[in-house]
Amino acid sequence: MGLFDFLKKRNKQNNEPSKSNGKKNLGIGSLINVKTEIINTPSEPDVIPVEKIIKGMKPNDVGLYPHEILLLSYAPKYYLEGNSYPGFWWYQYGVKDVDKCLISLRDRGFLQIGSLRSAIEKETAAVLKDVLKDNGLKVSGKKAELVQRLMDEVSEEKLNTIFTKRTYNLTDAGNEILKKEDYIPYIHRHGIEDLNIWSLSEKVKNRKPGLSFRDVIWGYLNERGMIHIKDGNFGLYRNCRFSMSEFVKEEGKLDNAFALLAEVIRYDLSGLSNGFSMQFMEIYADGYFPYKNSIVTMAPGITSRVVDYQEKKGLSDDELKNKLLEEMNRIQLPFSLFTAEECADIVLMEIHKDEEGLEKLYNKAKRRFKKEYGIK
Repeated sequence: MGLFDFLKKRNKQNNEPSKSNGKKNLGIGSLINVKTEIINTPSEPDVIPVEKIIKGMKPNDVGLYPHEILLLSYAPKYYLEGNSYPGFWWYQYGVKDVDKCLISLRDRGFLQIGSLRSAIEKETAAVLKDVLKDNGLKVSGKKAELVQRLMDEVSEEKLNTIFTKRTYNLTDAGNEILKKEDYIPYIHRHGIEDLNIWSLSEKVKNRKPGLSFRDVIWGYLNERGMIHIKDGNFGLYRNCRFSMSEFVKEEGKLDNAFALLAEVIRYDLSGLSNGFSMQFMEIYADGYFPYKNSIVTMAPGITSRVVDYQEKKGLSDDELKNKLLEEMNRIQLPFSLFTAEECADIVLMEIHKDEEGLEKLYNKAKRRFKKEYGIK
């Protein structure tokens, strides 16, 4: 990507709301504050219909494609008619007629019409209490208790006249395939790198014997990280390591997740970016300093994750700093605004909202940076 493309990207970022989920955009354009007009930006992305996506693709051993398996995971939330479907079915997966797919899954024995109980459970507690009140029954208790009270105290015939809207339920065959291919709803909900239900399905099909889908994802993330580093895309590498941190945290591996998070912080505070080049140092400086305007800072989502780790491990500030330094000192960077110790100090200052200390530390780094690179 050329410098002009990065500048256009920076302008787009300046007009987008900031996010604090831990992800950061570390392209060169994020370090250069310019205004560039973007012409002919499409208002809506092109959508590839699912029929075209699956053309040439083999279904699984029971004849289902990834989008159909994903639909099985959502089916119990949908009524037999009158649904308003989320936009992702079309924009992400090219499924225009969700009802048609649901009916097809029912006809093939993966779905069935839901029971009276499931129809009652679908309603809100407020609705259930109204029905109980109309029938002279108690309205206290948790929702599960309200449902059971209706089932026990009101005739099935009467309940059928009240709760007429039926949802879909999974059959045994539907439950079995959804359990077997649980990685499909997983990747849909997590969005890791550029993996999606189609690409992950192919990777899982071709995996080595004995590997779980999580092993496949982990291996893929490792490969992607190495590619990003080789290409000098430090921001993409950083985001990849963040995904890996979140991934192992799901497995309860808090120390491993923290080690990766420390690496993420080291990159966040380095000043490195996608396509980083020493020839742009004077331009970068405007985005580095001062602290209040710097984009080389910790994302709020990262700070909150560090605090969560500290609390779960019962660490003092000194213990947390030592833990950060232990991990950060292992990381070799081609360039960094701050030393490893300064990065650890920044983490603690961010946690305690010590803006005065942060301003001083960034000013110190600014003087050092300008002297080293001969910038006035």
